[in-house]
Amino acid sequence: MAATVEDFIKLETALDPHFLASGDVAFRWNHPGVPQAYRVASGGSEAKQLTDTGGVIYGLAPRPGHDELLYIADDGGDEQFQLHLLDLNSATSRPLASAPMVIHNIGAWSHDGRLLSYASNKREQQFFDVYVLNVDTGTEHLVYQHDGMNGASRFAADGSALLTSRPNLDLPGDNDLFALALNADGSAAGEPQTITPHDATTESAAQWAALRLADDGTVLALSDEGRDFVGLQRIDGASGEREFLCTYEWDIEAATASKDGSRLLLVINEDGYSRLEAYELTADARIGDALAVPEMPRGIVATPEWRGDGDAFVFGFEGPRHLANVWLAEIGASETMQLSTSASGNVEVDTLPEPELIRYPTFDGREIPAFYYRPADVPEGAQVPCLVLVHGGPEGQSRPALWGRYAAPHYLLTQGVALLVPNVRGSTGYGKEYCHADDVELRMDSVRDLIAATDWLAGTGEVVPDRIGVMGGSYGGFMVLAAITEAPEKWGTAIDLFGIADFETFLKFTGPWRRKHRAREYGEDPAFLKTISPIHKADRIRTPLLVIQGDHDVRVPQEESEQIVDTVRRNEGIVEYVVYPEEGHGIQKLPHRLDMGERIVSFCTQHLLSQD
Repeated sequence: MAATVEDFIKLETALDPHFLASGDVAFRWNHPGVPQAYRVASGGSEAKQLTDTGGVIYGLAPRPGHDELLYIADDGGDEQFQLHLLDLNSATSRPLASAPMVIHNIGAWSHDGRLLSYASNKREQQFFDVYVLNVDTGTEHLVYQHDGMNGASRFAADGSALLTSRPNLDLPGDNDLFALALNADGSAAGEPQTITPHDATTESAAQWAALRLADDGTVLALSDEGRDFVGLQRIDGASGEREFLCTYEWDIEAATASKDGSRLLLVINEDGYSRLEAYELTADARIGDALAVPEMPRGIVATPEWRGDGDAFVFGFEGPRHLANVWLAEIGASETMQLSTSASGNVEVDTLPEPELIRYPTFDGREIPAFYYRPADVPEGAQVPCLVLVHGGPEGQSRPALWGRYAAPHYLLTQGVALLVPNVRGSTGYGKEYCHADDVELRMDSVRDLIAATDWLAGTGEVVPDRIGVMGGSYGGFMVLAAITEAPEKWGTAIDLFGIADFETFLKFTGPWRRKHRAREYGEDPAFLKTISPIHKADRIRTPLLVIQGDHDVRVPQEESEQIVDTVRRNEGIVEYVVYPEEGHGIQKLPHRLDMGERIVSFCTQHLLSQD
């Protein structure tokens, strides 16, 4: 039986695994239609559902040493994240950090599970202060108040200190780490001390993401200080001296240390594919002997976490022929164990086309990396339509997997539509120079990269030049609108998922906690913002346009979609528009995802596949 678009939309994803105190593994799974919390025995068993909130569970954090699980939820996609604690024995939940219209961004648990760190904008919507909650007493401590985008991070093993972070809102790609001494009850024992002092200039911008804080103050962190790619850095607790322990000509995209600090796991992003490495750590937090880890198929490894004994780890894995699932690997073993069972229904996932990693030239001689999926069973010499899929961010990266978890494009792949998935300048994964090559006044260079994809596709002889479509969400939605206003003759159809139409109104109405952060990427000069906003060139749109929006979107508010739709309608262009209720920045609920998938396929069938 041939798979339908509904079958593709119903492909399940299991991700974000964590070890519980019992040794079982908790993870998020969208088996009920939206992601909920589940648990499974580490030796393998049928998964048991732990939560049934009706909404989306965004993250999990088991409480160390307790049969309890923290989960993160919001209200209908409004991203006002609330922290709840689930008792795994009684199956009852209680709020830990919860207040209407307030965001709580989780930091970490202390090693004994007594303290929890998080950042919250309860004082002022546009700023985040750092809090520590003593869960045993229920006492919340405001440990750092500051008018910035502060984040909570790792505790020292003995709970005597907490790492915090803060981005430089005047300089893209720059932040600092701070160490804050704590009293025994979790209250602050002083002011945070900067542990990453550096010259914050365009040439010396650097970022740090903390992995571990030792009791002596030594920090392991991922950083791109003085480098194009992210490496593993050690910051000495006594001298403050910083040294790289491990570097590659690719980013280390994820890393985790075992609870006792004796072992380290690295995930290296090589041209969009993940590679695992594991090492012993010495007593002074330096790289020791390599550890053998099982090989995985080519794909994406995410959110690795060590078991308490450091002899095994869990992780999420997905690829073009592998649904997102949770896996367990033993150090020294030759094989891994799949713990979750995401359903594929009638879709024969292992027969889906693998992408070819290509690079195409753009206007200034750069080579733009992209994943090119060819449909199967195309007659020799025949040409096919193509859908170009552009990621959001802009600081993101398209990876070799089922695109965007919506899966409608992969259904179209089975219907004879090729897919091209580029990583235009501004994407992560290719070094920070590439990542910042579209900042502010260089914004439209990334649009030129996207338009250049149509020339490469036409040059292959495999694609019908006048039947190339473009689809993207969020910033990717802006890229769609920019593409069809800058080069309307290049595109046969366009699908804009909650994209930015006018940067001035976007910066005015996006969540206030996001405004300054986004302005450093896009600029704040009204005259410049007008030149890059598609709304001011919407009279050029001749491409059939489908626009999709969630009514609770606080990142790209509904007004962005409405103004582009209204303008195209006034110009008597072809536009379809749908708004999904109680959905935020991304369509999550299964009935809405099914409807959206059908609409995307129908729209592309009419405007890409039709010969009329």
